[in-house]
Amino acid sequence: MARVAVVTGSGRGIGLAIALALAKNGFKIVLNAKRHAEEGEQALRLVKSFSDAHFVQADVATEQGALTLIDESIKVFGGVDVLVNNAGVGIAKPLVQTEEALWDKMINANLKSTYLCCRFSIPHMLKNSWGRIVNITSVAGLHGAVHLCAYSAAKAGVIGLTKALAAELESTGITVNAVAAGLVKTKMGESLLRYLGVEEKEWANRFTLTHKLIEPEEVGTLVGYLVSEDAKNVTGQVFVIDSGSTIKQASYFGV
Repeated sequence: MARVAVVTGSGRGIGLAIALALAKNGFKIVLNAKRHAEEGEQALRLVKSFSDAHFVQADVATEQGALTLIDESIKVFGGVDVLVNNAGVGIAKPLVQTEEALWDKMINANLKSTYLCCRFSIPHMLKNSWGRIVNITSVAGLHGAVHLCAYSAAKAGVIGLTKALAAELESTGITVNAVAAGLVKTKMGESLLRYLGVEEKEWANRFTLTHKLIEPEEVGTLVGYLVSEDAKNVTGQVFVIDSGSTIKQASYFGV
């Protein structure tokens, strides 16, 4: 019987790439987006070419939205075996210009949504003594990033939550891991490059070892492994996929 994977923020970009990777691996997919229902329906048609799928429009940064998403998964497919917390937002702005509302938006979209979806999914996983949770974070959560204080704080929180939850779910059959991505070729990545005033090729050559940005499909492949049976003994870990940007900066600047 095919297992069920819920992927938040999966109308496009990394989330859609993850959903497609899991669909190709035989999972039934529950797609999600906060808005852009038309975009979600397009994603649904694409994923359905590989597996059964369902789209839920919900704001998972709210308790009601997260609960609606998980309830829909139970109603349509009878369960939730895999949860990929990909929903999030990154807006570059100096801290002194970051209003409280923007700070709250970043924390809620990236961290609170992860907590809520975990909270509502885990009881269903415990019933089957099997589950996979993968939280999509960022290298900004590991070392911080200029003009991304709120985003860095939220993503660091996701890493802390991942490790603590993995320990909390000891011997339950549920694993919890995180993927810390560098700059990925998505609309969010393009927005950051515009803010920095630099072209993609120039940024990649200066700040990565591979001189290439990450393709969303590469993240999907990594998540595909982490939710597989082969990864049953992998938990509480943070997997970095960043084109070598972290080590390049450390090797050049000694930090």
